[in-house]
Amino acid sequence: MTFLVIGTGAIGQRHVRNLTALGESAASHSMRTGGIAGLETRLHSEAFEAAVLGTATQIRASVIELLATHKLPVYIEKPVAYRNADLRAILTTLGPLADRSFAGFMMRYHPAVQYLASRKYQDIYRFAFDIGHDVNQWRADWSFADSYASNPDGGGVLLDLCHELDMAHTILGDIEPNCVSCLSHPNFKGVDFSTVVGLQSESAHGTVCMDYLSPVSTRKMTLWGRQQKISFDFANDTFLIETDGGSEKLELSIDRQVMFQSAMADFIRLIRGQSLQNPIAPVLSKEIASLKLICDAYERRVFTGELRRLP
Repeated sequence: MTFLVIGTGAIGQRHVRNLTALGESAASHSMRTGGIAGLETRLHSEAFEAAVLGTATQIRASVIELLATHKLPVYIEKPVAYRNADLRAILTTLGPLADRSFAGFMMRYHPAVQYLASRKYQDIYRFAFDIGHDVNQWRADWSFADSYASNPDGGGVLLDLCHELDMAHTILGDIEPNCVSCLSHPNFKGVDFSTVVGLQSESAHGTVCMDYLSPVSTRKMTLWGRQQKISFDFANDTFLIETDGGSEKLELSIDRQVMFQSAMADFIRLIRGQSLQNPIAPVLSKEIASLKLICDAYERRVFTGELRRLP
């Protein structure tokens, strides 16, 4: 049977390619040209095994409601939602389908994330996650002003780069935001360009920092424990663990495309009742705490200043 990929932007096109590479049949639906009415018509007239949702976040609730009426499991690109009320509504709408649905946290397929998640470090007391990209360098013929990212309702860097929040939760366990400080721009009111999320647990505290401005692509994490310091630089494929006895460099590199395709392969296994390859696969019903963390952080945003240059 066929997978229906809803959304025809860059991420939707990637999912179509990945499904095809995995030997599956994929059909696309554009919400801009076909809309919700066109989607409903297709769901009544065509047979689909599952759906992949890569639309703008703010329109997903109505699409998921329609998919649920047709009992289709769905792969939902991150973030699944950015308000707690919307998240609760989506989970209620899906009901048992959430056990067969996926959240698009493809970084869980990075060997470094799996390595740390499998060890359940108990002595981590401080942590820092850092990600930054200059949006002008993202894609050719791409305009920030014309993109989903510039929309104050569902745009901004916290949602765009929320993989880091999911990674922090996956590695460290239960954490919650205590403050979220954002910088905006006078031409994009309500859109965060640089955000610092303060996080805490019962025994650790730290930050997730993200921005649209960095002239050098940055993606790294540092975890401080009483027995070791863990420094993983994803952008430069450097993974280091330091102790009093010396340092160990780990080989944990992976191609980004492999992570996307591996996540989709596990989603296919999930909907067909097969065993998943990844022990931390983001099955929707099992990731409510991580999904809620993103919503909590978004709802706690405080704009503390403005940038002085336009991206």
